[in-house]
Parts: sequence; C-alpha cells; structure tokens
Amino acid sequence: MASDGKSPVAGRTLALWEERHERIRRALAYEPVDRIPFTFMGGGYSPVSQGLSLAEFCTDADAAVGAILDCLEDLGDIDGANQMYRGLTTPGLTALWLSRIAVPGIDLPDDVVWQVHETEDLTVGDYDRILDEGWEPVRDELLGRLQKPELVEANDRWVARSFAGLARRYHERGYDTLCGATTTIPFEVLCGGRSMARFYVDCLRMPEKVKAVMDVVQPFYVAHAVRTTAASGVKSTWVGGWRAASGLVSPRIWDELVWPYYVDMVTRLHEQGIFSLLHFDQNWDRDVHRFLELPRRSFAVAFDGMTDIRRAKEILGDHCAFLGDVPSSMLAIGTPDQVRAYVRDLIRDLGPTGLVMNPGCDVPFNARPENVRAMVAATHEFGTFA
Repeated sequence: MASDGKSPVAGRTLALWEERHERIRRALAYEPVDRIPFTFMGGGYSPVSQGLSLAEFCTDADAAVGAILDCLEDLGDIDGANQMYRGLTTPGLTALWLSRIAVPGIDLPDDVVWQVHETEDLTVGDYDRILDEGWEPVRDELLGRLQKPELVEANDRWVARSFAGLARRYHERGYDTLCGATTTIPFEVLCGGRSMARFYVDCLRMPEKVKAVMDVVQPFYVAHAVRTTAASGVKSTWVGGWRAASGLVSPRIWDELVWPYYVDMVTRLHEQGIFSLLHFDQNWDRDVHRFLELPRRSFAVAFDGMTDIRRAKEILGDHCAFLGDVPSSMLAIGTPDQVRAYVRDLIRDLGPTGLVMNPGCDVPFNARPENVRAMVAATHEFGTFA
C-alpha cells in the first residue's frame, strides 16, 4: 500500500522501487505475484548489524535512518520496510506506551537495549481529569514528566525538518515503505500509563469509567493516524496491539473495552482510504473469527508467532492478508535450518497470494545474522513463482 506511486526518484532505482511496491500491493490484494515479497522490521538489529551503538541509534535520527537503510541493503534483494522510521526511538515509544523508558548511553550502557519501566504514572484521579479536561492536556503533562526534554527537542527538530521527505529516502534506495504512521487503541495507552496490573484491576472494578475515558481518548489516536499518514505520504498505518490480546484479557473485558475500538479505528481509517496493518503480538486465537467484522481487504494482520496463523488463515480466508511471522526467539537462538524450514512451511500453507514474509514482531537486537539471512534467502527459494 506503501505510497501513491509518485515518489520523485529516477532511473534504475525508481524502476526497482516501482517493482517492489507493485509486488507488495499485489500480495496484499490477493493478486498473483512473481514471488512472495519480504518486508523487514528490526529496530534493534539494524544498528547492531551496522556497527552503530544503540546509544547513537537512540540519539541521532539521521544515523538511525542510515543504519536501517544500510541494513536493508546488506540483507540483499528485499522489498521494503514494515515500518518507516518516524523519529527517535524512545520519545516515540513513550508517546505510544505512556511509559518511562531507559535510554542507552544515558540511563544504560551504550549497547544495552532500551528498557520500559512498568510503573504507575497515570492515576485513577487522572481518569476524572480526562473526562473533565479532555485527553490532550493530561497526555501532554504526563509526557512532560516521562520523556527526556533534550531528546524530545531533538526529535521535534528532526521531525519538522525531515519527516515529510523520509519515504523518499527509502524509495531512492529502491525500498518500499509499508507503513508511514503508528497508532493504537486507548486500552494499550492507558494500560501502559497505569501499569498492567493496576489497569487490569480498573477494567474489573470500574469498567464504566474506563470505557468513558476510552471514548474520550479514541478520537485522538484516529486523528493522529490520519494526520501522520498524510504527512508521510504513505497510505497505510501500523495499528498496534499487545496487552489487549485475547490471551491476556477476559472475553467480557475484551468485548467491551478492546474490540469495539479496533473496529472503530480500522473502519474510520478505511473510510479515509488508509490501509491498516494490525501488528498483533501475543495470542489472539480465541477471537480471530471476530476479524471478519472489519472491512474486507482494509487490513493485513502481522502476528508474532504466538497466534496460530494457519488456523487464522482457515477462518479468515482472503478477508485480509497476512504478514508472517518468523518468531523472534527463533531468529535469536534457532538455527538457519530451522528458519529455512519455518519459512518454507509458511509459504506452502499460506501462499502463494495474500502473504508478505516478515519477522514476527521485530528482528531482535541479538538475532544471529545467519538466521536473518536465512529468512530472506528461504523466502526467495520457496516463494519465487516466475
């Protein structure tokens, strides 16, 4: 879905980008493809593979983009990036999770990966403030306490200067960009701010108040997705889910406080001509059939290896496309032969249309390079049809 097909790049690189863009578009639309496309996501692996410290990756946005693009090139003939880089890692994650994050090179040694602090930063009293004042004042105040001002200022300057032209940097190297924006639903944001244990208790003890707060918060994240998508020029949005997964939340809470907000999000984005990539970590087996309630072909789903993707395919058919799903643990501690077999079987069972090969969630910073290369090579070996 990546872009509108008008990226201002020229010559052989333009032809390569157009070829890869069309391959991904066809795969997501269940049209025949010459080969299964491969998209990459590896925020921690990219700098490590390129000799850039995690400290530099988290504090120098231009160096981070360079490391990502160089990593794509080193992996060989791949089609694009699952996510387009959108700014410094830790301010972005704090905004998405409402959690304090320890930063390599500042709070941690230079090559220790960033770490989320699971603390209660949003209080029950803040629920009333949100209902009285709206979401943004409370959110802005909280982010002011959670984020490091120097990183926020550096990130804001970079975004203002560079974000609008960022997709072009990928396209100039021949790579498509699957998503240009990132969003989620209120359940995830509030759970991060309250902490998982406290928020789950809130959902049991005061579900009416939590729902009222969510109804105030939801429009912000829909509008954020629409606005950021327009700024990026990439007509697809990454919609995250992890703590809202079926494997973690009871049916009563899920039916009331989780799923209606995903339906609303994907439907509203679809009405704006925006494709949704559901990045769903953890286990969603119990409720996969509910995905049929989303507009047909308005989304693809990317699992992380914990959801039974074959069963999901049986239930959903061609209602949506799939990004599969090579587990991070396999990339970190498995063998190239295990990776190769996993990719082979996935293409056999889910291909040849409606499938984009992709790491489950993310290539971890400690992935073995030989496993990552095996994932790409096996996609070409077993997923080439012309």
